[in-house]
Amino acid sequence: MQSLNKLMWVLLLVPFVGCSQNKQFSNDDYLYLVVDTTGTLMKYGYKDEQGKMVIPFGKYYMCFTDTIKTIGFVAIPKQGFWAINKNEDQLFKVYVYDNGPDRVRDGLFRILDEHDLIGFANMLGEVVIQPRFERVDHFSEGLAGFCEDCLYEPVLGLGGVVDNKALGRKIRGKYGFINKKGEVVIAPKFDSIRWFENGRAKVGIGDKEFYIDKMGSELLFHNDEHD
Repeated sequence: MQSLNKLMWVLLLVPFVGCSQNKQFSNDDYLYLVVDTTGTLMKYGYKDEQGKMVIPFGKYYMCFTDTIKTIGFVAIPKQGFWAINKNEDQLFKVYVYDNGPDRVRDGLFRILDEHDLIGFANMLGEVVIQPRFERVDHFSEGLAGFCEDCLYEPVLGLGGVVDNKALGRKIRGKYGFINKKGEVVIAPKFDSIRWFENGRAKVGIGDKEFYIDKMGSELLFHNDEHD
């Protein structure tokens, strides 16, 4: 009789447990952004391919990815921007760019660790370069500029907070370039840099500005070939 009672309890609990579990999505499943504009503020959520709401309106302050194939970018109140997967695992905190999550450039975007050091991840949700940079630019033509031992003058941020990492005047530090493996390919020796375009980047040392190639060699121009 006791065995029969235990079996009945198991049978009753199985459907309850199954209903309480979240659906796990495969690599072939997509989620699609939907926006509720009926209220004062827009609300964001996601539906699956059958039109079922799987991420309810208002769970995230804002959603930035139209179709989540592998990962998507969302804003979480008091936590900033995050990359999540289709099962809503928080993968990485995302670097802030232009008041939103960092843009994907050359297939990579910048991420932050708990110490606000910067690294890079890809759209498969993989960390490509572990966070270790205090300042590093986005990738362009396979290279990204970084600053070694940088210090910037304080800039007054929102609410009177002083932000030493804001875009103030650089007091010290040198710029160089890394590749997509995180390897330093052009040593940090420049006082200013621009990203690479058409195989060249504008850099500066002291009052001198000039262009370099991807090996870090100075380019010589004739008849005002440079802009």
